[in-house]
Amino acid sequence: MKKINFASPVIDKVEKTNILKALSSGWLAKGAYVEKLEKRICQVLKSKYSISVNNGTNAMLLILMHLGIKRNDEIIVPSLCYVSPIHMIKLIGAVPIVADVDLETFQINYNKIEKRISKKTKAILMIHNYGGLCNCEKIHKIALKYNLTIIEDFSESLLSRFDNKFLGGQQKNSKLKIISFSSLHATKSLTTGEGGIITTNSKKTCLNIKNLRDHGVNKFKTYHYNQIGGNFRLSNILAAIGYSQLSRVNQIIKKKREINNLYIKNLKNIEGIKLQKDLTKSDPIKWGFPIKLRSSISAKRTMRGLNKINIKAIPSFVSFNKFKYLKIYHNKNNNKSDFKNSELLQNSLIILPLNLKLTKNDIIFICKNIKKILGNRISRKKPN
Repeated sequence: MKKINFASPVIDKVEKTNILKALSSGWLAKGAYVEKLEKRICQVLKSKYSISVNNGTNAMLLILMHLGIKRNDEIIVPSLCYVSPIHMIKLIGAVPIVADVDLETFQINYNKIEKRISKKTKAILMIHNYGGLCNCEKIHKIALKYNLTIIEDFSESLLSRFDNKFLGGQQKNSKLKIISFSSLHATKSLTTGEGGIITTNSKKTCLNIKNLRDHGVNKFKTYHYNQIGGNFRLSNILAAIGYSQLSRVNQIIKKKREINNLYIKNLKNIEGIKLQKDLTKSDPIKWGFPIKLRSSISAKRTMRGLNKINIKAIPSFVSFNKFKYLKIYHNKNNNKSDFKNSELLQNSLIILPLNLKLTKNDIIFICKNIKKILGNRISRKKPN
């Protein structure tokens, strides 16, 4: 029986050729492919500047360092997302203030954000969860109203558009303060294996983050430094992979759309399933395909059933109030009601594979077996 992996990156002749060129150049750490990758990212996303880094987690850390976020500063975050950005907020000593997620889009509920803003609020973390998109328009308006910076994480929605503009690209309103980043991990729509990218339309921001990325070095004096930084650089070899991937952006977008549409066609009318709601102005290119099961159906058992036939689905992220070490409730602005929806989604979401190696027959096979598994579960629940 064929194994269907959740993620399966495509490494083609182009990647192999450029990796060999990078190796032959003698530049294994810094090198020409780093600059090529950054330039090409700007061309694709229509961003003025980009900074490559060694992973998405450190992209978030660099942004916090650049913004001067300090101990006890507050950042508004969704109650459900991948934990990495929250770790970086806590690591730097700042406080994540939670706004619950929406049950239909699975994104931060923009109606909850304004109530969470205080004198200590410095930024809004806008994460596009599970391949869907936040309501950028509404969140941008809130940020402008309160003069807050938006930190945008589009790792799970890389190559998606909102209002015909790529996430991470140039914004309509020049007054909006936004810094975007994406992981380039092997599970993402574009990959360097391990890596990340930061995009900005501010030259000053770009130069400072590049300086922080390289130990805060003074380029004019050997072993002299301007500020405290670190080694967050992406290697030339990994940049060669990312640069190669960008040569087939249009094919990636097309294939991801086709798979997404096949899932919708085959799952939209299945009893016991709700699909992620996509906003009118959004054009999502999804990392995975999330489905929400009704409360009477066990997500764990359903995943177990899929795994038995070699379909690798993954569970939802975990609601942050479940992680005691994060000490979410130590701030009086966070309370149990902020996690109502995230707890529901944690127990009902399954993320199906949406990788570039999937065929039409694979999707039909996945959907057919979901129907079969859910049919059995539902029939058991029905009274005689």
